Formats: sequence, C-alpha cells, structure tokens
Amino acid sequence: METDLRLKRLGQFEMPGIEAISAAHVQEGVFCPPEHPPLEALPPFYRVLLRMRADDGGLSYAEVWLPERWNGILLGLGNGGMAGKIAYGAYPEFLREGYAAANTDLGTSRGEESGVRRPGVWKDFGWRATHRMTEAAKALVRLHYGRAADFSYFYGASTGGQQALAEAQRFPGDYDGIFAEVPANNRTLLHTYFLWNHVHLRRPDGRVLFTQEEIGQITGLMTEFFQHKGDGCPGDPFISLPQAGDALLEEAVAWLSRSASFTEEQLRALRAVYGGPVNPRTGERIYNGMPAGSEIYSCGIADCQGERSPHFYPFLWAFGKDYSPYTFDFDRDLERLNDALAADLNANDPDLTAFRAGGGKLLIVSGSADPCVPFPDAMRYYERVLGRMGGYEAAGDFCRFFLMPGRDHGASGRGANALRGTDGASPLAVLRNWRENGAAPDSMRALRLLPGGGEESAFAREIFPYGSPSFPLGCCPPACCGRYLEGWPPIASKEELS
Repeated sequence: METDLRLKRLGQFEMPGIEAISAAHVQEGVFCPPEHPPLEALPPFYRVLLRMRADDGGLSYAEVWLPERWNGILLGLGNGGMAGKIAYGAYPEFLREGYAAANTDLGTSRGEESGVRRPGVWKDFGWRATHRMTEAAKALVRLHYGRAADFSYFYGASTGGQQALAEAQRFPGDYDGIFAEVPANNRTLLHTYFLWNHVHLRRPDGRVLFTQEEIGQITGLMTEFFQHKGDGCPGDPFISLPQAGDALLEEAVAWLSRSASFTEEQLRALRAVYGGPVNPRTGERIYNGMPAGSEIYSCGIADCQGERSPHFYPFLWAFGKDYSPYTFDFDRDLERLNDALAADLNANDPDLTAFRAGGGKLLIVSGSADPCVPFPDAMRYYERVLGRMGGYEAAGDFCRFFLMPGRDHGASGRGANALRGTDGASPLAVLRNWRENGAAPDSMRALRLLPGGGEESAFAREIFPYGSPSFPLGCCPPACCGRYLEGWPPIASKEELS
C-alpha cells in the first residue's frame, strides 16, 4: 500500500515545463534498462522518468533514481559524447552507496540532425537540460523523502565535465560540490581541433596516412623521445607531462624521421596535428595540438582518419546536415561556428565568484595522454580561473586541478587509470570531505589498477594540484618527472567565448 501511494505521488509530479511520464518501484537484484545491458546487484529503488519541454522546441528527458535506503545526498550524473539517451551505466555504484541520482539525455534523443539550426537543442545540450534536471530532482527528493537533501553534488566526465563547469558558472547554487573530469567545456574549439586533425590525416579521396602499426610506432617513439628529454620514470610506457612549442615539436618530428621510415607527407601531417589548428589569415593558434603519447587512444590518429571527423555534429548544427569538413574555413567559418554555438555549448567563464561565495568546491581532473579532450585546454581554463579569482592561494581554497600521468580519455591507457585520495577514498568521497569537513586535497594518488576489479595496482603515484608549489614534482618519484609546461603556446582569444 505504501509503495502504491509513493508511486502515485511520484507519477503525478509536475512543475513548469516538466512532468513525470512514468514512475516505478524496482526490486532488489537485476534491472534491465531500455537498450542497455542488465544492471546487477542493485538495491531497491524508485525510478522516475521526466519529460522536459521548452517553448523554443527543446525536448529533453531525465531519470531520477531514489533508493529506499537514502544517504541524504543528491547526485547529478554527467552524460557523454552527444548523449541522446540516459547514461544508465553511471547509476549503479552510487545507488549502492545510497545516493539519490539523476541523469539527462541532454535533449539529443531525436538524433544529431534534430539540432540542425535548432537553438532550443543547443541550449538543452549546453546547459538547460542539466539545470532543469537538477531542479526537478531536488523537488522529487523533497516529495519522496519529506525533506531536502543535506548536500548536492555533480559528477561528470567529458561531456559530463562540460555539464559540470556549466553548472558552476551558470547556476552556482545548484550543487555544493562538483567533480569535472576531462571536461569538454571549450566545445566549439575542441571540435575544430578534431576537424583540423581529420583534414590533415585523411585526404578527400578517402586515403589515410597511417596504418595502425605506424600509429603504435609513433606513440612508442614519442614516449622514448620525451623520456630522453627527462620526462617520467625510466621504463614508463607513457609521458607524464608532454610539452610543446615549435622548437621542441620540430626536434620530436626529427626524432621520428631518424627512427622510422615516415614519408615527408606523413611528417607534415604530424607537425600539423601536434601543432594544433591555426587561423590561416592571422596565424593565431586556435587550439592546442594533440599531446605526444596520446596518438593510439580514442579520438587519436586512427579515429581522426575515420570516414567522418570525430564528433562532427556541431558543424551540422551550425551549417546544415550536408556540410562537408573539407569546405571548412578555419578563419571565417570558425567565426560563424562560434557566433552560432559558443554562447550555449561552451563553458569557459573563469568567474566563479558566486560558486565560491556559496561554499562550493570544484575538482577538475585531466589525463596527460588524452587526445579526445587534451589537458592543455583544461589547464589553461584553470589558469584563467586563478587569474580571475586571485591566484592559487585564493582560488585553490575552492577549486583545484589535478593532472593524471599517462591517462587517456577513459581508463584503458598505458598510464594511470584511477584516482584516489591519499587515504584510498574515491574522488567523490574526497570532494565530499572537502565540502563537508573543510579537508582540501593537497595531493591525490594516481593509480594503475590491475584487471579484476579490485584495488591492486601496478603503480601508485602521488600527484599535486596544478599551481601549487609542489606541481609537478609528484608525477613520478623521486624527482624524475616532466618539466613545467611552459612550452604550450597560448590559445587564441576566441577560447574566452562562453
């Protein structure tokens, strides 16, 4: 009877523009979400599916999961890629710990073409769906449990990292703490970087420049080169802190040329990929290049040689569904792209005054071997936060950035694949301890966990916040780590668009 009453209340939930379209009680055990593999060993919970409409044609969905044994915390969960569906795989570990959790499809469930010249879709994807999901989830928590959450947190990576930073910038009161991992917040320029790599690595006739064997060879040689320059521990199969700069880039390409049989055409392409997109009229750098040592991973050379540039949808949204990547002008068309999408899709505002004033805490994490959301962009965003918020001593009180050595965009690279507090706590537990108890993370542990799902690791290295006096000395004990990242040239001023 009580379950029926709860389901009735949840099923009748509505607020302006948002309505529950289904509510269900899920028994303990296995749950089979739509179009998703079964989720096992779940505790009993209530599941509410929400439809969120907007007058400009925006249509998004969200799901809120409400465990029977609630720990008093609401957790917003990020999505990935272009989203388009609920990220069911994000829920289980947090549900088992008692969190009420929410996720949204970001308004793209109708496919990428639904965003063609549709600003309502851009708004939902960039910021609106996440904020509305949060408002509805807080209301459902109050309705279901009879009180507000003690604290609310957001946890997301990649597109979820974009959602995280958009929340901190636009809606500083939504969450008490935010974890933004590999954040795709500078989206229009990030996708321009993908396109630059694509047109330099794949010819219009479909010919690609590198075999998979050659790509692996490049990563191995670049790792060898940077170790020769003093980066990382001897024997590491990754680069802890890859540097850039025209002189070093040319030296690295010369190393490749001497060490392997690459053609001049291949070497020119690698110079372009490592150097990053450049405005052909002004010579300004548009975005950073691909970090050395990341070539073999997702969104690396192989993916950029695919039939279509990785994550091409923003260009379709701005220019139409038949737009060709080979017609893109990295001067005029970039300006058109930013004019159309940057205000909604980018989350680059370094002014986090309101978030700090509300007691919010923000952890940003990147990996040094990530070609999908390269770490220099996140690092430069954090530098702008430091500049706006009073330097590391002031800004580090509420916002810290950690770089994981050798991590790719996921957890399958040659370097670190997990992050823990110095006491072994999860990143969310570290964030909670900071927000709720004032225990700022002065360092964390980057691990390479062995297969099998346990906590046994191949290595564990203490890492320190970027901007702190200890960075980067923790990237590899005892003191054989990479030099300070002063070689990366500044990115063009258009990155300030938000």
